[in-house]
Amino acid sequence: MKLQKLILNNFKNFEHFEAGFHPQVNGFTGNNGVGKTNLLDAIYTLAMGKSYFGLTNRQLIRHGQDFYSIKAVFQRDGDTFEILLKYREGEKKSLSVNGKEYPRLSDHIGLIPVVMISPYDRDLISESGETRRRFADRLIAQYDKDYLNNLIRYTRTLRQRNTLLKYFAANGTFDAARLETYDEALARYAAVIHTKRQQFVQSLTPLLNEKYARIAGTGEQPGLTYRSTLNQIDPRELLHRNLERDRLLQYTSDGIHRDDLIFTLNGHPIKKFGSQGQQKSFLIALRLAEADMLFSRKNDAPILLFDDIFDKLDPGRVRQILDYVKHRRFGQVFITDTHPERVSQLLEALDRQAGIFEL
Repeated sequence: MKLQKLILNNFKNFEHFEAGFHPQVNGFTGNNGVGKTNLLDAIYTLAMGKSYFGLTNRQLIRHGQDFYSIKAVFQRDGDTFEILLKYREGEKKSLSVNGKEYPRLSDHIGLIPVVMISPYDRDLISESGETRRRFADRLIAQYDKDYLNNLIRYTRTLRQRNTLLKYFAANGTFDAARLETYDEALARYAAVIHTKRQQFVQSLTPLLNEKYARIAGTGEQPGLTYRSTLNQIDPRELLHRNLERDRLLQYTSDGIHRDDLIFTLNGHPIKKFGSQGQQKSFLIALRLAEADMLFSRKNDAPILLFDDIFDKLDPGRVRQILDYVKHRRFGQVFITDTHPERVSQLLEALDRQAGIFEL
């Protein structure tokens, strides 16, 4: 998939932006605060239907305005896709391809495979399990529609079950049969999600090991473990076991919505024992493994977004990353950096034709 043209209106700091892109590599340069990262997020938002940074639709609107729109033209194998994402305050966000609006935004996920590598990826290590679940969910959803549909249904049913628990508490009542309806649905969706997450971790782990060895060299062993209560217990049994606790707390206290991915290096938590350089290498390896998985599952080269990732990495690790990108098939590569000369050097190292945009 290749991005040919991008048009932004009132998106973040851009009143209007319009540009055509090179099919291989594009570099955005300029001082901090001019919007380099916002351009990458616009591409990501158009591909995934939501911001990489988890921002609300209102937060994506330029200050003082009441709407934003992102329009782009993509091409793949001779087919052209004109995609428009727009949102106005008080209205429903809409997403259309070649003039046809999706009935559900989730139907769009996977059309444009994309991987973003950003300094904000550090949150994958430093923040809670919710951040790591979001990483897994967004990746799996791009190649597995059944997973995404079960996740949507699980989230909706979980919200309904929690509302019912609050209702029981507020009214001093309890209806076991009514709650059982939600329990059966939750357990059914959870079983599918859990199995697919297990398969995801099994497939991603060797790719992570390979990419980390390429970036950081030998002698360090990264690890990826899937932590889930459902590793030991059936989802129906879990809900029944926690029933009294859930009634007291007035929400569903455990389940696949509490799962986590554990990142280690040489058997130790990387959050506590990994240096800044090791953590950054781990995260870049994780994202490159994500790109490889997308390519193998979809047979479509993902667009790779590099957001200012080369700062604080030693030259040897930078060379390894560039060598990897150079010899792998990506639809396009977009790079941001504050130093134009460094972008030129990176593009030269990639040995590809490119377009450079000074913001």
